[in-house]
Amino acid sequence: MVRVSASLLAADFICIADDVARMEQAGVDSLHVDFMDGHYVPNLALSPYHVETLASRTELPLEVHLEIANPDQLLDSFKRFPADMIILQWDTCPQPLTSLERVGDWGTRVGIGLLPLTPIEPVVPYLDKLDMLLLLGVQPGFGGQEIIPGTIEWVAGVGDVRQQYAPDLAIGVDGGVKASNAGELVQAGADVLIMGSGLFNVPDIDGLVRSLKRIRR
Repeated sequence: MVRVSASLLAADFICIADDVARMEQAGVDSLHVDFMDGHYVPNLALSPYHVETLASRTELPLEVHLEIANPDQLLDSFKRFPADMIILQWDTCPQPLTSLERVGDWGTRVGIGLLPLTPIEPVVPYLDKLDMLLLLGVQPGFGGQEIIPGTIEWVAGVGDVRQQYAPDLAIGVDGGVKASNAGELVQAGADVLIMGSGLFNVPDIDGLVRSLKRIRR
């Protein structure tokens, strides 16, 4: 079944607890929390302390995406916070296995994020270490962007590689995901749809989530 993750980058930060409650009511499966440092991407968003506060307000899993330049130097600051998954950007990890094992040793699920259209071949040796491979459909940093052309074909190619090396690995797509392309993404191989403006800005969130979960590959 398709899983839907609500990207809090699109939430109203003044009323974020209300938006989280709306997502729970709509039946999303998790909350996607972007950390941005102003270096790796030209934007700032959230912190470990937001995760701690959110965890006290929701039973939904919190999946933390580290869009930061130096994750290895900061990983220990995330160890004590209640994230259910830590997603590292592939291009920020000079020693991927070391970084993945550090997170895994905490008992936290771990993922790797790939910039748009990144070749999958260098990541193959690490696929069996991951709980999710996150494919970015836009350049990271800002919500509301249109999905980059070629993303659906990229997802399909990654899906073929996944089937060969790590068939139980979840593939998530983050960026530009909307009702209009969700079906194609799932058919291509996506298991998790991370949605920001394409979810928060629709009039019937509950109905959209129900329809997304009915998509079959």
